[in-house]
Amino acid sequence: MDIWIVWVVGCSVAFWIGKSVGTHLATYRMIKALADNPEPFIAISKQLKQIDEASSLSEIDSAVSELDSNAIEIELEEINGFVYAYNKTTGQFLAQARDIEQAVRIASQRFPGQTFWHPELKQDSQTA
Repeated sequence: MDIWIVWVVGCSVAFWIGKSVGTHLATYRMIKALADNPEPFIAISKQLKQIDEASSLSEIDSAVSELDSNAIEIELEEINGFVYAYNKTTGQFLAQARDIEQAVRIASQRFPGQTFWHPELKQDSQTA
């Protein structure tokens, strides 16, 4: 029974040492390949950057396209700890509250049937 425990512990230690050495060797090979020939890595980095920029632009475009075409964009003004919301196009006063989300909620209550939008709101509550 004791030899069985020694064998299991020995195999476990050998496994973890092998895994550690293998990870270090793989890292060394990657760094050596990067140092010897950086052009492919640079090209991949540029492609990833383009993909990231395109996806963030498409997310913005899709969010704006999903926005109701009749949504009123609000302009905010903060005075003495209160947020004042105005219609960005007409300058009409919409609401006053302690924070942006509450101001948009109050504007929605004051003007039922209207949709209000502001880019500073959290993504899931940009419209109210």
